[in-house]
Amino acid sequence: MRAAALFWLLALLAGPVAAQEASVKETRCWAGDVAFSAGAGLNAGEGGVVCQPGSGWTRMAADAPVLGCLLEGELSSVGAVLGIRNSDSLVIQCAPNGRWVRLAIEADGQR
Repeated sequence: MRAAALFWLLALLAGPVAAQEASVKETRCWAGDVAFSAGAGLNAGEGGVVCQPGSGWTRMAADAPVLGCLLEGELSSVGAVLGIRNSDSLVIQCAPNGRWVRLAIEADGQR
C-alpha cells in the first residue's frame, strides 16, 4: 500500500516538471547544441531565420537584426573579432548581418 501511495505521489510531483520541460522545448529553437529563445534571429544561408515559439525556425526579412554569428557551435556577438587557430594572419569579425567577414591583417599584425 505504501509503495502504491509513494508511486502516485511521485507521479503527481513529476507531472508539472514534465509539462514545464515540454513547454521549454516548445519555446526554444536549436542550432547545433545552442538553444535560442523565441524572437532570436540568426543568419542562415542566403537569408536569416527567426525562432518562433511552437514552430521553430522560420524565414525573416533580409534586414532584420540578428544576435550574432555562430562558429563551431559557439555564438559570438555582432562586432566580435576572432583569430583562427594555426593562422597568424586570418582574423574574422561578426558583421551585423550575422556573417563572418575576413579582416585584412598586415605583416606587422595591424589591421
